Amino acid sequence: MEQLNQLYEQHVGENVFNPGHYAPVLNQHELSAFFQKWLTTIDLTVLSELFFQQLQNTLPLCGLKIQCNHNDIHYGEIAKSRHHKHLAVRQDEKQIAMIHYAFSRTLAMREWQIVQQLHMLFKNPLKNGLEYERIKLAATRDNLTSLRNRSSFNDTMHRLFSHAKRQPSQFALLVIDLNKFKQVNDQYGHSHGDKILITCADTISTCLRDTDYAFRYGGDEFCCLLTDTCIDSCEQIVQRIQQAFKQNHFLAQHDIGCSIGSAIYHQEDTEHSLFMRADAAMYRNKK
Repeated sequence: MEQLNQLYEQHVGENVFNPGHYAPVLNQHELSAFFQKWLTTIDLTVLSELFFQQLQNTLPLCGLKIQCNHNDIHYGEIAKSRHHKHLAVRQDEKQIAMIHYAFSRTLAMREWQIVQQLHMLFKNPLKNGLEYERIKLAATRDNLTSLRNRSSFNDTMHRLFSHAKRQPSQFALLVIDLNKFKQVNDQYGHSHGDKILITCADTISTCLRDTDYAFRYGGDEFCCLLTDTCIDSCEQIVQRIQQAFKQNHFLAQHDIGCSIGSAIYHQEDTEHSLFMRADAAMYRNKK
């Protein structure tokens, strides 16, 4: 059985379920029912959840992981399973995703064939979902630093405000402005300046928690939104960023530092007033 499974895995390609080569395991009506649901969305998360739910209703599936370039999507309990299958998704001979299937028991031959059949059917909707994610990512990321861009900052700020109004919670805004960047950029040129901006972006990102957000707001100005935070933890992150700048050899070599202003969300705040408080604090620290 395992030898047959390995053989299937090695040869899963575009034509595995060509009717001329293989008799379909699920009939046309059953396949159509699956496919019609996938046509209702192009959102990768929703699409993946639909796929997981459908497989659970058909097979002894206990976990699913879709692994792609920019993120991994998990459903169920993969780690607890001892029965795993892995099938790739390829486009133009290049692997663009890997789907990990976890089962509660060893599959019968027919069940394994169903997995492969549905995997092949799911490939095109998944490719569309991945392309949609790529376009969304490009629209919300800064091309140079790969941080989220100003548009993403506005969306995230609005979302955090809406959440805080519904369920009282604290978050903080950091406004970060680089010191002596203009002089270095003028002296060494834009290419060198770009390297400094990338290094600064990476340095800021490594100082944040997984639940925080970093943005390139524009030019040599960055912003961070810190979720579920308080004054003490906010100050710790500020100190961590400033210390990381000092410890970075490349930034220290050019005497690049940063001025940081912070503001904790208050219930009477608007998005504009919160930003102005953090921005004013940054300029006070810059003097």
